[in-house]
Formats: sequence, C-alpha cells, structure tokens
Amino acid sequence: MSRPRTPLLRPHRYFEAHDGSPPVAHALAAVAVVTLVTAGAVAVFLGEFAAALDVTVTVDNPAYPGDPFCENSAFETTPTGCDEPATVEREVGALVAAEYGWLPGAAFLVVPLFWLLHGAALHVGSALAGGEGAFGDTLVVAGWGLVPGLVRVVGVGALLVHRLRTTPLPDTPDGAADALAAAFAGLDAVGLLAAGVVAIWAGAVRLYGLAAARDLSTGEAAAVVGVLTVLGLLAELL
Repeated sequence: MSRPRTPLLRPHRYFEAHDGSPPVAHALAAVAVVTLVTAGAVAVFLGEFAAALDVTVTVDNPAYPGDPFCENSAFETTPTGCDEPATVEREVGALVAAEYGWLPGAAFLVVPLFWLLHGAALHVGSALAGGEGAFGDTLVVAGWGLVPGLVRVVGVGALLVHRLRTTPLPDTPDGAADALAAAFAGLDAVGLLAAGVVAIWAGAVRLYGLAAARDLSTGEAAAVVGVLTVLGLLAELL
C-alpha cells in the first residue's frame, strides 16, 4: 500500500509512514498554498467590497492646500493648488480599497509568522507533556495543521461575496453601511460553526502528527492539542 501524500484524510497513516519525520518540503508547500489562498481571498473580498460600495461621499481635496494658506494675505503669491475645490466627491468603495489595499500583501507575512508561533506553542506544550524530538518536525505538523483552515477562508469568503452581490444598497453612505450590517448580521454564527469544524479536522492532523513527531501517546498529544485549540477558539470570541 502506497504512502498517503498528505495527512489531511489519514493523518495517523501519513505520520506513521514517515516515522515521525515527514518531509519538510511538503509542509512548506502546504504553508505556501495557505498563504497564497488567504492573500487571494482577501484581495477578492476587498475588490467585491469596493465594487458594491459605489456610493459617493464628500471628502477634503488633498490637492487643496487649505484656507490658512489660500486665504492668507501674508503670501505674496497664491500657493499652488488654491484654484482647486476644497472638497471633492469620492466613491466609498474606492476609499476603502485604498485604505486597506495593504491587507493582501500582509498575508505573506502574517501566515508564515502564525505558522512559526503555532509551531512554537505545539513544541512547548508537547515538551511540558514529556515530548522529545526536533523543532523542525513540530513545524511540519503545525504547517499541515493550517491547511484545514482554508475551508473556512474560502467558504465564509464565498458567502460574504454572495451577500455583497445580492444585497441592494441605498445610495447614501449611512444607508449602505446599515444595509451591509444587516446582510452580515448572521455570519458570526456561520463563522463559529466553520471554526468548530476546522478545529476538529486540524486537531486530528495535529494530534497524530504531534504524537509521532514528539514521541507522545495519542492521549498526551490530544491533551496538548485540545488545550491549544480551546485557547484559540476562546481568543476568537474575545
């Protein structure tokens, strides 16, 4: 019987087949996929959000220096830009996209950093339980443990985009904000349900991976993974 290629469906067989030291390259590829999909999902959501919020709002014109400069007789010559209007109309969606356009790129830092921190937490927790083994093996386990989270990212992201596309928005900023708040009102429960499903799936991957990589019994590994999973879920509720 051939070795499982990933631990996502049969984690016990996968880690057992690799004697507790699964290939680091495979875990790196898994983390890379999680990073790319997360960045792409954020970029898609921002684009859809910007397209949905096509209402306009009056904002200060950055090209206008301001009344203290343009209406000050102390200047011998009128400063550049004083012939521009003091305010301009801008689409709310475009302003949001410009303000938060850095988020997709941030995923390329946040996801790997979260991977390292989660790996450190698993390593320390398993050490307290008497585990032994290389930190690199624990990182492999932590890397694969991130993959089930893509179900939540893609699933909830698709639902958000669907709500954006199907919710009629008034042509005023306040009305649009209220309509979006109503459209997204029930998604907290969906997000928590998805978090629970992901926690169970990812927990199984981490449990068998940690038991093999750190030479722990499944009960000891389950205790470590269970405590960290509960802490993570509680952090989301805060």
